[in-house]
Amino acid sequence: MKRRLSIALAAACALCESAWAGPVSVSDPYVEFAAGAAAGSNLAFDGVNASLDSGPAGSVGVGFANFLGPVDLRLDYTTTDRDTCWVICFGNQGVTSSSVMLSALYNIPITQNRWDAYVGAGAGIVKVDVEHKDLSFPASDNYSGSDNVFGWQLIGGARVKLFNGPIRLFVEYRYQSSQDAQVNGHTVEYNSSSLTFGARWTF
Repeated sequence: MKRRLSIALAAACALCESAWAGPVSVSDPYVEFAAGAAAGSNLAFDGVNASLDSGPAGSVGVGFANFLGPVDLRLDYTTTDRDTCWVICFGNQGVTSSSVMLSALYNIPITQNRWDAYVGAGAGIVKVDVEHKDLSFPASDNYSGSDNVFGWQLIGGARVKLFNGPIRLFVEYRYQSSQDAQVNGHTVEYNSSSLTFGARWTF
């Protein structure tokens, strides 16, 4: 966890390093919306892995394009929802996340004012909601609740500008992780990988 966090912080610093000499700009504010899916993965509940199915993911963000040279600044709210329950079941192990993070996104032009790729990193707060209930579990292992923990994310994606207007469509991959959540005396691991499609409107 600490090693991955160090990598994320190093990535964020590297993204901004080449732009420090440029002036800060707030002339291109934008808003973004995206929806997609969070991939299934194994998460540990008190050290015991449970295989969670894929589930919905979404985000909304605001920021400034070219805030510092080729670097965009973005504040976003992101949510994911994954569990082990499939339609009808008598027990469930699930993790729902909602996060608020500040990220730096480094733009890499592909074609002039039309296509561009980007990579980024950010950090903030993740609310981890946990449900761990099953008829086969002892009473002490049936619990639910939430915890707010420090988290971070790595981002990569591509955008295309529609005609000559203010709208850009994008596809984005996001890896997010955090400190372990503590819920009613139980330790729950959190991380997620999501792929979303969205639109950015620049004012």
